[in-house]
Amino acid sequence: MALFKNLLFYLIALIGVPAAFFIIVEQGLKFAGIGAPQDFFKILNINGQAYYQDNPAFIHQFYPASLGITPIENTFSALPDDQTIRVFILGGSAARGFPNLNHGFSRHLEILLEQALPTKKIDVINTAMTSVNSHVIYDVAKSIPAGPSTFAIILVGNNEVVGPYGPGTFNQTFLSNLSIIRLIQAIKRTRVWQAANVLVGNLNPKNDKETLRWRGMQMFTDNNVAFDDPRLETVYEHYENNLFDTVSRLQDKGIHVLLSSVPVNLRDSAPFSSQHPPELSDDALNTLNRQHQYSAARFKDQRFQDAVNALNAAKAIAPNYADTHYQLGIAYEKLGQNAESAEHFQQALDLDTLRFRADTQINTRIRRVAEQFNDTAFNFVDSETAFKRASQPKQPGWNLLLEHVHYSFEGNYLLAAGFAEAILETVDASSQSALLPAQEIAHRIGYPNFTTIDAMGRLLDMVQTPPFTGQSNYVALVDFINGTGAARAKQVGSTQDVIKRRKALVATGRADWQIHYELAELFRHEQDPESALHHFRQVIQEYPHHGSSHLKLAEIHQAFGRFKAAIPHLEQALNYTRDDHTLQAQTLGALASAHLKAGDPSKAKRRLLELIDAHSDEIELTLKAYGTLVKRAVEEGAARDVNQHLRDLEDYAQTLVRSNQLEQYPLLPRRMAQILSLAGRHAEARQWAQLQPKPAES
Repeated sequence: MALFKNLLFYLIALIGVPAAFFIIVEQGLKFAGIGAPQDFFKILNINGQAYYQDNPAFIHQFYPASLGITPIENTFSALPDDQTIRVFILGGSAARGFPNLNHGFSRHLEILLEQALPTKKIDVINTAMTSVNSHVIYDVAKSIPAGPSTFAIILVGNNEVVGPYGPGTFNQTFLSNLSIIRLIQAIKRTRVWQAANVLVGNLNPKNDKETLRWRGMQMFTDNNVAFDDPRLETVYEHYENNLFDTVSRLQDKGIHVLLSSVPVNLRDSAPFSSQHPPELSDDALNTLNRQHQYSAARFKDQRFQDAVNALNAAKAIAPNYADTHYQLGIAYEKLGQNAESAEHFQQALDLDTLRFRADTQINTRIRRVAEQFNDTAFNFVDSETAFKRASQPKQPGWNLLLEHVHYSFEGNYLLAAGFAEAILETVDASSQSALLPAQEIAHRIGYPNFTTIDAMGRLLDMVQTPPFTGQSNYVALVDFINGTGAARAKQVGSTQDVIKRRKALVATGRADWQIHYELAELFRHEQDPESALHHFRQVIQEYPHHGSSHLKLAEIHQAFGRFKAAIPHLEQALNYTRDDHTLQAQTLGALASAHLKAGDPSKAKRRLLELIDAHSDEIELTLKAYGTLVKRAVEEGAARDVNQHLRDLEDYAQTLVRSNQLEQYPLLPRRMAQILSLAGRHAEARQWAQLQPKPAES
């Protein structure tokens, strides 16, 4: 017994005491407001009602904030009524809808369901983010709220190697143990870790990971992972386990899960990187290159069988050279041998050493997971097979995708139709209503439009950088995107053409809030603020949580001198700043200005003090707020307020100087001199005006 008591004592001392200390510190930091919740959704109060809203800080567990990876903005009721059907989408950029979010499959799906279920309210909530994989999705699923008539679509698999904890990523160490990965993520969510991370960042401001800037796929181009790399099997195991656990977690919440296979571009996306065996001799390598050159010449002559013969000779030298298989896929297709063509396109995908596409193993693991869920709260949606059927006798390519993994309008419609059918079968199995055709969906979502043209421009910029420039069909890819962009621009026409089409859609009563938002922006561009005002109001009526529309409504009202009308929209906009401190400070400043011009200086003062208290890191806006406070106090003859504001300002400015902020914000002396001059403190103003920032250290 004594031995047991001693052992118990030591266990408490070794584990219990540190754990208790950690809990106390964690709760203390939380109480002090240090750190932030790391759930994907946070709950906030808007006009006395509880709402869920996406949390931009969530992704910082996986990528530094400097990369600018953010979720799509969503705000939705925490208490949906029994007529609401909710569909959450989990995945990467392909599920997000890149390059044009408004025309991704989530919007197609929303309209398909609204048409098929006219008595229901349809909420499609897209949680997908750029460059994420199943490790991230597993954590997103924790935040998906339970509820009746709730569905979750999982479309993920392209970023397993290049995403967080993958062997091809750029800012994390590959880890083979899934339990350790999840433990690390649990630690990252604590306030203790967040506080420590901030402290380290302050001590080491030149931390490379915290100053990264997003440069697209070229950030990964040095991270080749060969088909026989032993780390790949670990990737597949992690993926399968993450998928299974994600589906299970969602189902435990009463959510119906739709797990999708992942379609990719097989026919028109050449491998990003091919590697021959390192032991290959110089003579063999020269022979390999000659065979490829010969096959290229035979393609030009349209002698495709000769090309096949040369490529098979190259394959005999380097069986796992990805681009050899890709060229064989093209050649066999030209010969009408589509089965052989499909086989080689698939091998080219699997052998590509820059792994940006879901390969055969990824889709195999998806099917293995699907086989384990045969209950009524699960559907396997075989999107990969649907894409192959829609492309027959060829393989999926530019008919359904824009480059390697992102879907065209046609591809997004095909995805949405598959998901809609599965959801409708669950919600109303007796329904026989046909889905809206793609042409009607295009009409209702306003495809194409000016954002489509902009998206094609961004896509063109993207493919003109590595690794796309290393693809053997790079020239054809650029021509395809240029041609597609030109065709869409011709379809769109002039601004007046678009306005005419959108107004006609509005007249039918089938326009959603995004159509009204597009019209509002078009009318702003055409300098018709009253028409813009009307459509921004329509946006707010249909989707009250659109922060941008509230801000623009306020802007228009202020331009017309209607400051009292602007104030409610600015107050609402504060609910949708999503921890963007600059935007919060700007909105508070705009509110203060509106209150002043509306003749309510006390409310203006309260908002300015709120800005100063909460957003002192926004130096320019904080100084402007102090300047406004001092100016008003001087005008009102409130000497006591003037002195108090100037004391607070002096303390703030000296703090900036002591913390070396003068180097980063060299306008401080000038701003201080201007404010002090307003108060008649000319001697002090001159002292500040003469202050110069220290030269930066070499």
